[in-house]
Amino acid sequence: MAVVACVCAVWLLQGAGGGAGGDPVAYASPPPAVRAPVPSCELGAYLSDLYDLDPAKHVFSARMFLWSVCPDRKLDPLPTVSFSNANDPEKGDPILSAEGSGFRDLMRLQGTFRQNWDVRAFPFDRQRIAVLVTAAPESKDFRLLPDNANSAYNKDIQPPGWRITGFRLAPAQRLYPTNFGDSRLPRGTTTTYSRIRVEVDLARDDPTVFWKLTGPLYLMVLMATATFLLPSHAEELGMGERLDSLQSRLGMLGGGLFVVMLNMQQVTAVVNSTVGLTLIDWLHLLTLGFVLAAVMATVASWRWTVHGGCPARAERWHHVGAVAGLVGYTAIAVVVVGCFAAGEG
Repeated sequence: MAVVACVCAVWLLQGAGGGAGGDPVAYASPPPAVRAPVPSCELGAYLSDLYDLDPAKHVFSARMFLWSVCPDRKLDPLPTVSFSNANDPEKGDPILSAEGSGFRDLMRLQGTFRQNWDVRAFPFDRQRIAVLVTAAPESKDFRLLPDNANSAYNKDIQPPGWRITGFRLAPAQRLYPTNFGDSRLPRGTTTTYSRIRVEVDLARDDPTVFWKLTGPLYLMVLMATATFLLPSHAEELGMGERLDSLQSRLGMLGGGLFVVMLNMQQVTAVVNSTVGLTLIDWLHLLTLGFVLAAVMATVASWRWTVHGGCPARAERWHHVGAVAGLVGYTAIAVVVVGCFAAGEG
């Protein structure tokens, strides 16, 4: 009994010392809960065909095979994935197989897909088009992982006017600024879904299209320059004949303005940009400015000659101005083309 009493006394003294002025008694806290990893599946793609690329309508068509590899069949995303930028996609029958400890689902996909095209640098532009594959569960419950190691594209694909320069699968997320009415989530909560972007890089493959679209512009500039280099101050020419030559030049320049505007409308039907002015637009505006400057110079020379100005001096000004204008036009055009081409390099 004496031993028991001593033990109890020691225990009480230790408890009192810890509670009054001593170090606080340390209690072991429970270990933090380990969050389970988010379930995921790998998604791969094989691009078998790419056709009907239409930047004017902002669409392209493609045919491909998609597959998913999951640790459990219940996680298979292909039956419920959405193709966010597709117009009525056609899905083939799934091919299911169990491989080792995993499960594979293979499906064929074909359709027309919406795409924003930036053709401001046409015909030196490079494009990156994509098929958007979005999982049905939220990203906190399920994630798609890209299977780039096994993904590829058909090397024989040759879209008219284009060549494929790259192919990849990129992971992404689709964020919606709403909870879609889920009462379990606070008001204003955002919702995120896992997404895979099947991306294809493209470059133009028709070097002659640039000259087809801009050839009339350069021809107009050369013709306008030539009219200023023709002699018009011969002594045997009277004032009326000299003025007639200026009128003929004005008529030719007016026709040139019409040609430039008509060509600009035709090019717009081929290169339709909703982002801003294209390279071809800038070259047309530059040519319009050149022709308008030539018209203004002709009118000024006409008025100066009518008021007694020296025709020989006016012709010298014509020659110098024509050469300077042609050199300036060429320099500006080269800089503009170089800037657009470098921006896409």
